[in-house]
Amino acid sequence: MYLGIDFGTKKIGLAVGKKIPYDLVTIANNDKVFEKIATLCKQEKIERIVIGMPIFESGDQGTLSLEIEKFAEKLKAKTALPIYFEAENLTTQTALDLLKEEGATPDEIENKVDQTAARLILEQYIANEEETLQEAL
Repeated sequence: MYLGIDFGTKKIGLAVGKKIPYDLVTIANNDKVFEKIATLCKQEKIERIVIGMPIFESGDQGTLSLEIEKFAEKLKAKTALPIYFEAENLTTQTALDLLKEEGATPDEIENKVDQTAARLILEQYIANEEETLQEAL
């Protein structure tokens, strides 16, 4: 099982899955975030963590990149799990669009956008992983 993370300075979206990821929860990015994620990793039997890394079409990293790298280092120290970065761009906007298409209310959108973005990041990682495996054969 994999854990997908959409990092934000205030909220962090989480999704889990290996073949077909699903939204899990959005948690506050506060002093308890590492403990919460570590507990979740044990409960869900997580094997690896995938964190979205904002990268523009030019190849430049987004402004949150340094914060995400520091977050990943602390998370690895807490969980001892392998951590992978997945290049992502506009996943939050895509998540907003998906939720609107599904007819979500404004409150539902606010509560689910980050975990939906995390699912999109994890889906992309899994698709890329499968492509890499297929190319290697």
